[in-house]
Amino acid sequence: MKGIKKILVPVDFSECSKNAFYYSLDIARETKASVFLLNVIDSELVNEMVRLDISTKGQIKKKLEKNAKSELDRIMAESLKKRKGVKIRERLEEGIPFIKILKESKDLGADIIVMGSFGTSSPMLRFFFGSTVEQVLRGSKIPVVCVPLSEVIEG
Repeated sequence: MKGIKKILVPVDFSECSKNAFYYSLDIARETKASVFLLNVIDSELVNEMVRLDISTKGQIKKKLEKNAKSELDRIMAESLKKRKGVKIRERLEEGIPFIKILKESKDLGADIIVMGSFGTSSPMLRFFFGSTVEQVLRGSKIPVVCVPLSEVIEG
């Protein structure tokens, strides 16, 4: 794993993505790399929520951003011991998750993407479009490590 300096870790706050984050910390410690946590607020989900709710798009986005920031803070607090000595940055984006992940990996100059093997997307979305992981695997120009839920890594 030589040459790894920047690790992109997309998180959706599922147990699987949390495992991937912990796995990335092990890699980062071993390679002296930095970890970049990315949460993408799914714009399709926001649009669907607006369609089903009387709330405005701005209100929904603000609430989702607040929840995402709270979850990022929780993950950081839970991982305090494990992340000791590892530089971590967090980023919130809105858009189509796999597109944002691929764009962020390029913009960041990431050497590797570490993500959970499955997350919180609905079965219907996975059926029609494939999972975010599948689409990242197809589109990525850098290695992608998929961490299964069965690979339990303690924080």
